[in-house]
Amino acid sequence: MSKLNFKVVAASLAVTAEVAFAICVIFRPIFPAWAMYTSDSWAAVFPGFSWTFVGVLIGFVESALYGLLAAVIFVPIYNFFSARLSSSGAS
Repeated sequence: MSKLNFKVVAASLAVTAEVAFAICVIFRPIFPAWAMYTSDSWAAVFPGFSWTFVGVLIGFVESALYGLLAAVIFVPIYNFFSARLSSSGAS
């Protein structure tokens, strides 16, 4: 098996997290009564977040950083097990 390219996985996860965040932000004016918009969970997940332009921008950047963090954790673990399990002949 081939190793995962860190840059590709990191960029993919960062953009995916940003798209998911943007979709959630876009849905707020459409569904303002949803529980995810009426609780303090956004500020807990994204420090510095508020429903202002600057706050949403902070959340957007932080969601990309969370995607990068996921890649930092996932890629080395995947490559480690990929090298160990493929060399032992396991499928």
